[in-house]
Amino acid sequence: MDSLQTDMLVHFDAAIGSAPWRDTTPKAAPATRPACDGCGARRLCQAAQLCRGDGERRVSLPLCSRKVNAGEAVYRAGDTLRNLYVSRAGTCKTTRLYRDGRQQITGFHLGGDFLGMDAIATGRHETEAIALEDMVVCVLPYHEIDALADEFSDVRRGMERMLSREIVRESRLLMLMGNLSAEERVAAFLVDLADRYAERGYSPVAFTLRMSREEIGSHLGMKLETVSRMFSRLQQRRLIALHGKEVRILDMDALRLI
Repeated sequence: MDSLQTDMLVHFDAAIGSAPWRDTTPKAAPATRPACDGCGARRLCQAAQLCRGDGERRVSLPLCSRKVNAGEAVYRAGDTLRNLYVSRAGTCKTTRLYRDGRQQITGFHLGGDFLGMDAIATGRHETEAIALEDMVVCVLPYHEIDALADEFSDVRRGMERMLSREIVRESRLLMLMGNLSAEERVAAFLVDLADRYAERGYSPVAFTLRMSREEIGSHLGMKLETVSRMFSRLQQRRLIALHGKEVRILDMDALRLI
């Protein structure tokens, strides 16, 4: 296990005594402020990017960390915007619900990713974030960030960077669903996951899929059967090897070319 994984597990264990944060319970007792300097996710943490400062100025964001158990919500659709969140350890999915009960998974989020920015425009969350495994999230009060952004240009630029990344992510999803074949979508999904794991110091060629085949299909606009068939096809072409949820990429260059 590399040092990044070890650091994240240490801080995950240190935070598991807290009850999960829910926007619907604003009076929940705050947890201890996490030690950001020792956090394994800091290298990619988007909250850390907001408070980098320049030279002698250093912006400090008020935050605490909380545990969210697998299957529980970080926030729910319709909740009032009170906080933004950063995944400190663990993986979650964001889901948009439709009036007829259908749902669309809009993204899968790893350690260091920002959550909850969908509520900035209207003041209420239009999606919900559900933990795919036990998580620790850092909770950042939005009104504090907004006030700091008025005072410090670094924070304002950081917010703009975060929003820009959300726009890019949404445009990539639209391209996946609108222009690529089923095989191309699954291949692009695996390459994207590999690149994101590599950014975090993990192996880009061997990793665990925390999401189900059905959840992957919801994200890519495909049926479960089609997702399973595409995984089998990629395996038959000897581009990947599958063992349950364990994936090993055998030919990354060929996978990128699909």
